Amino acid sequence: MQMGRMVERLATWRITAAALIGAAGCVAGLAWRQARLGGLDLLDGRGWYTPGEAAALFDALDRLDAGARVAYATTALTVDMVFPASYGLLFAILLFRLFRGGAPLYLLPLALALADVLENTTVAALVLSHTGAPSPLAWLAAAFTLAKTGLIAATLAAVGAGGTLRLWARIRQSR
Repeated sequence: MQMGRMVERLATWRITAAALIGAAGCVAGLAWRQARLGGLDLLDGRGWYTPGEAAALFDALDRLDAGARVAYATTALTVDMVFPASYGLLFAILLFRLFRGGAPLYLLPLALALADVLENTTVAALVLSHTGAPSPLAWLAAAFTLAKTGLIAATLAAVGAGGTLRLWARIRQSR
Protein backbone atom coordinates (compact mmCIF):
# COMPACT_ATOMS: atom_id res chain seq x y z
CA MET A 1 0.00 0.00 0.00
CA GLN A 2 1.43 3.37 -1.04
CA MET A 3 0.31 5.16 2.15
CA GLY A 4 2.00 2.48 4.25
CA ARG A 5 5.30 3.05 2.47
CA MET A 6 5.00 6.78 3.09
CA VAL A 7 4.33 6.27 6.82
CA GLU A 8 7.23 3.82 7.00
CA ARG A 9 9.58 6.41 5.43
CA LEU A 10 8.37 9.02 7.94
CA ALA A 11 8.72 6.68 10.93
CA THR A 12 12.16 7.94 11.95
CA TRP A 13 13.18 9.27 15.34
CA ARG A 14 13.94 12.70 13.85
CA ILE A 15 10.50 13.09 12.26
CA THR A 16 8.76 11.64 15.31
CA ALA A 17 10.59 14.12 17.56
CA ALA A 18 9.70 17.02 15.24
CA ALA A 19 6.03 15.97 15.22
CA LEU A 20 6.06 15.68 19.02
CA ILE A 21 7.60 19.13 19.40
CA GLY A 22 5.08 20.51 16.90
CA ALA A 23 2.16 18.93 18.78
CA ALA A 24 3.43 20.31 22.10
CA GLY A 25 3.78 23.78 20.60
CA CYS A 26 0.26 23.56 19.22
CA VAL A 27 -1.13 22.51 22.59
CA ALA A 28 0.46 25.65 24.05
CA GLY A 29 -0.99 27.77 21.23
CA LEU A 30 -4.45 26.29 21.67
CA ALA A 31 -4.26 26.88 25.44
CA TRP A 32 -3.42 30.51 24.67
CA ARG A 33 -6.44 30.67 22.34
CA GLN A 34 -8.71 29.23 25.01
CA ALA A 35 -7.52 31.83 27.52
CA ARG A 36 -7.73 34.63 24.92
CA LEU A 37 -11.33 33.69 24.15
CA GLY A 38 -12.41 33.77 27.76
CA GLY A 39 -12.61 30.02 28.24
CA LEU A 40 -15.71 29.79 26.05
CA ASP A 41 -16.79 26.32 24.92
CA LEU A 42 -15.48 26.53 21.34
CA LEU A 43 -17.01 24.49 18.53
CA ASP A 44 -14.01 22.26 17.93
CA GLY A 45 -14.13 21.05 21.53
CA ARG A 46 -17.74 19.88 21.30
CA GLY A 47 -18.96 16.57 19.95
CA TRP A 48 -21.92 18.14 18.17
CA TYR A 49 -23.66 21.50 17.81
CA THR A 50 -26.46 23.16 15.88
CA PRO A 51 -26.35 26.30 13.74
CA GLY A 52 -28.11 28.14 16.58
CA GLU A 53 -25.47 27.06 19.10
CA ALA A 54 -22.68 28.11 16.72
CA ALA A 55 -24.31 31.52 16.21
CA ALA A 56 -24.70 31.92 19.99
CA LEU A 57 -20.97 31.23 20.43
CA PHE A 58 -20.05 33.81 17.77
CA ASP A 59 -22.32 36.36 19.44
CA ALA A 60 -20.60 35.62 22.77
CA LEU A 61 -17.24 36.16 21.10
CA ASP A 62 -18.46 39.51 19.76
CA ARG A 63 -19.50 40.49 23.29
CA LEU A 64 -16.06 39.47 24.58
CA ASP A 65 -14.26 41.97 22.32
CA ALA A 66 -14.08 43.15 18.72
CA GLY A 67 -11.15 40.90 17.79
CA ALA A 68 -12.29 37.65 19.42
CA ARG A 69 -13.87 36.13 16.31
CA VAL A 70 -10.83 37.02 14.21
CA ALA A 71 -8.56 35.43 16.85
CA TYR A 72 -10.69 32.25 16.72
CA ALA A 73 -10.62 32.11 12.92
CA THR A 74 -6.90 32.93 12.72
CA THR A 75 -5.92 30.20 15.16
CA ALA A 76 -8.27 27.74 13.40
CA LEU A 77 -6.34 28.37 10.18
CA THR A 78 -2.84 28.38 11.70
CA VAL A 79 -2.11 26.58 14.98
CA ASP A 80 -5.15 24.34 14.64
CA MET A 81 -4.02 23.26 11.17
CA VAL A 82 -0.51 22.32 12.27
CA PHE A 83 -1.90 20.35 15.24
CA PRO A 84 -3.72 17.65 13.22
CA ALA A 85 -0.68 17.23 10.99
CA SER A 86 1.52 16.73 14.07
CA TYR A 87 -0.71 14.41 16.10
CA GLY A 88 -1.92 12.59 12.97
CA LEU A 89 1.66 11.77 12.02
CA LEU A 90 2.56 10.73 15.59
CA PHE A 91 -0.39 8.37 15.90
CA ALA A 92 0.11 7.01 12.37
CA ILE A 93 3.74 6.18 13.15
CA LEU A 94 2.78 4.60 16.47
CA LEU A 95 0.04 2.45 14.92
CA PHE A 96 2.29 1.52 12.00
CA ARG A 97 4.88 0.24 14.45
CA LEU A 98 2.35 -1.49 16.73
CA PHE A 99 0.60 -3.34 13.90
CA ARG A 100 3.50 -3.95 11.51
CA GLY A 101 2.30 -6.31 8.80
CA GLY A 102 -1.24 -6.28 10.13
CA ALA A 103 -4.31 -4.17 9.51
CA PRO A 104 -3.50 -0.68 8.22
CA LEU A 105 -4.76 1.00 11.40
CA TYR A 106 -2.31 3.86 10.76
CA LEU A 107 -5.02 5.17 8.41
CA LEU A 108 -7.27 6.02 11.38
CA PRO A 109 -5.22 9.00 12.61
CA LEU A 110 -4.74 10.19 9.04
CA ALA A 111 -8.53 10.21 8.59
CA LEU A 112 -8.80 11.92 11.98
CA ALA A 113 -6.37 14.64 10.90
CA LEU A 114 -8.32 15.15 7.66
CA ALA A 115 -11.62 15.48 9.56
CA ASP A 116 -9.97 17.99 11.91
CA VAL A 117 -8.60 20.07 9.02
CA LEU A 118 -12.03 20.10 7.32
CA GLU A 119 -13.62 21.06 10.64
CA ASN A 120 -11.13 23.91 11.14
CA THR A 121 -11.72 25.21 7.63
CA THR A 122 -15.52 25.24 7.95
CA VAL A 123 -15.41 26.69 11.48
CA ALA A 124 -13.15 29.51 10.25
CA ALA A 125 -15.54 30.18 7.35
CA LEU A 126 -18.46 30.24 9.78
CA VAL A 127 -16.70 32.56 12.22
CA LEU A 128 -15.65 35.02 9.52
CA SER A 129 -19.02 35.05 7.74
CA HIS A 130 -21.20 35.34 10.86
CA THR A 131 -23.88 37.99 10.40
CA GLY A 132 -25.80 37.36 13.60
CA ALA A 133 -28.04 34.61 12.21
CA PRO A 134 -27.47 30.84 12.29
CA SER A 135 -25.83 29.49 9.15
CA PRO A 136 -26.63 26.13 7.51
CA LEU A 137 -22.87 25.73 7.00
CA ALA A 138 -22.74 24.91 10.73
CA TRP A 139 -24.32 21.52 9.95
CA LEU A 140 -21.30 20.64 7.79
CA ALA A 141 -18.86 21.89 10.43
CA ALA A 142 -20.71 19.87 13.08
CA ALA A 143 -20.55 16.76 10.88
CA PHE A 144 -16.76 17.16 10.62
CA THR A 145 -16.59 17.66 14.40
CA LEU A 146 -18.64 14.51 14.95
CA ALA A 147 -16.41 12.55 12.55
CA LYS A 148 -13.33 13.87 14.35
CA THR A 149 -14.76 12.84 17.72
CA GLY A 150 -15.49 9.31 16.51
CA LEU A 151 -12.08 8.98 14.89
CA ILE A 152 -10.38 10.16 18.10
CA ALA A 153 -12.10 7.33 19.97
CA ALA A 154 -11.20 4.77 17.28
CA THR A 155 -7.57 5.92 17.14
CA LEU A 156 -7.15 5.80 20.92
CA ALA A 157 -8.83 2.37 21.05
CA ALA A 158 -6.44 1.09 18.38
CA VAL A 159 -3.43 2.49 20.27
CA GLY A 160 -4.70 0.90 23.50
CA ALA A 161 -5.28 -2.46 21.82
CA GLY A 162 -1.90 -2.35 20.08
CA GLY A 163 -0.10 -1.41 23.27
CA THR A 164 -1.87 -4.17 25.19
CA LEU A 165 -1.03 -6.77 22.54
CA ARG A 166 2.60 -5.64 22.45
CA LEU A 167 2.84 -5.80 26.26
CA TRP A 168 1.20 -9.23 26.33
CA ALA A 169 3.65 -10.54 23.72
CA ARG A 170 6.62 -9.27 25.75
CA ILE A 171 5.29 -10.82 28.95
CA ARG A 172 4.82 -14.16 27.19
CA GLN A 173 8.29 -13.88 25.66
CA SER A 174 9.95 -13.29 29.04
CA ARG A 175 8.48 -16.46 30.60
